[in-house]
Amino acid sequence: MAERVHPTDSDAASAHSGDAIPPKNPPPGTYVIQLPKDQVYRVPPPENATRFDLYSRRNTRPSLCRRFLCSILLLITVLLLLFAIVSGLFFLILQPLSPRYSILAISTKGMQIKPNASISPQFNVTVRAENPNKKIGIYYERNSNISVNFGDVMLCKGALPALYQPWRNVTVMAAKLKGSGIKLSSSAVKALKDSEKQGKVKLKVDLRAPIKMKLYWMKTWTIRAKVSCEIWVKKVTGEARATEKKCEHSLKLW
Repeated sequence: MAERVHPTDSDAASAHSGDAIPPKNPPPGTYVIQLPKDQVYRVPPPENATRFDLYSRRNTRPSLCRRFLCSILLLITVLLLLFAIVSGLFFLILQPLSPRYSILAISTKGMQIKPNASISPQFNVTVRAENPNKKIGIYYERNSNISVNFGDVMLCKGALPALYQPWRNVTVMAAKLKGSGIKLSSSAVKALKDSEKQGKVKLKVDLRAPIKMKLYWMKTWTIRAKVSCEIWVKKVTGEARATEKKCEHSLKLW
């Protein structure tokens, strides 16, 4: 069996400098292999290959997460855009009218006009709501708020009942309002007594009601109905019949 002969230093030097030139007379049993430079590759150690695979796997995970988050954001943006377009068409084509509100009657109980006295008044307020829209119903949601105020003092508060009002309909709603531990200052008591002597006690009724409009099967988002009424009554004890009424109502779409 022939022994393998390694190339000499001179042969190695000649291989590094330029093209590989085989020796003129190679000794017997020696094999000379010529390889072009562009086919000589450096093989990395096994541990470097393992690290490369690990890093490449780590880099793919953030890209997948980014794609998922981008898809979710794009979907949310498209849904919001469609919602805005549908809402705009709803108000542009149908042109819904604002409901009209007024106070029909108001009665009191437990009102004692004494300075620095703690009172617990009770008010019964009857609200008239008119829906002038055609083919648009109104849902009165929960968490409404109605209060009666004298000047800067809130006497009592309560809520309207949750109900559905058909289109082109007039609905009368009764609300029971209660106050507890209300103290009137001496100046407020004096102003209240003077107003009763004149037969014109000015009360303010504030109403905030979340509503939704319905057309066939489609409902709108929650719209805030805001009503502010100024009422003049002869007295605040017993049946307080309103002699004058002035109400302003508006809708807050957002």
